[in-house]
Amino acid sequence: MEARDDPRFLKGIDEFNEQLFFECHETLEEIWLEDHSEDRKFFQGLIQVAAGYFKLQQGVPAGALKLWRMGVEKLEPYRPVCLGIDLDSLIEAVKSDLEDLEGSQPSSLGTVTPPKIGRIS
Repeated sequence: MEARDDPRFLKGIDEFNEQLFFECHETLEEIWLEDHSEDRKFFQGLIQVAAGYFKLQQGVPAGALKLWRMGVEKLEPYRPVCLGIDLDSLIEAVKSDLEDLEGSQPSSLGTVTPPKIGRIS
């Protein structure tokens, strides 16, 4: 089965879009642990981005920034689309959140709005 058709992949994307970032991380990690293809870093990048938003939910902005940077770095080579995911939009949204969070005061953590992961058929 191709990764894009793996029910866990679709579930992880849905969890991300529902802002269930911890659950998304756990779901995609199952695939990442099994995958030894060239897509392994793609999954790791998505996991790190999701974990960054989870850190933000927990009120740990430094952790969010670190995870977003690592995740974006891993996702960049897979642009513009990988496994039906619109990476251009996702990466640009995460970069925007990075900039917003870097320039914000700790009291304004709630101003970051997590992106949705778009699918392209």
